[in-house]
Amino acid sequence: MTNWNYLQEFIFDANVALLGAALFYWSKPMARALNSWAVRCYERFPKLKVLPGSQNAGTELNYRITYIFFRLCGAFAFVSAVVFVILFLRPLRN
Repeated sequence: MTNWNYLQEFIFDANVALLGAALFYWSKPMARALNSWAVRCYERFPKLKVLPGSQNAGTELNYRITYIFFRLCGAFAFVSAVVFVILFLRPLRN
């Protein structure tokens, strides 16, 4: 691999780590916005409420589930990117 490829991989992993940290940090406002968007959709189109699985839309349970899901995805992206950055930096030390 050339030095340019190493640099591209490092920049990609750093951006994924930044994205994971941002998703983890802003998970609560994002979950709140997604929940309010779902409520507006179900108020605007009441026939959607009869679909299976839609009874939790706009509830506290849906908010908590999306909040936890965003947190888990952000943590996973951050940790995996940091691991890949560490693996990337290992050969450069030699």
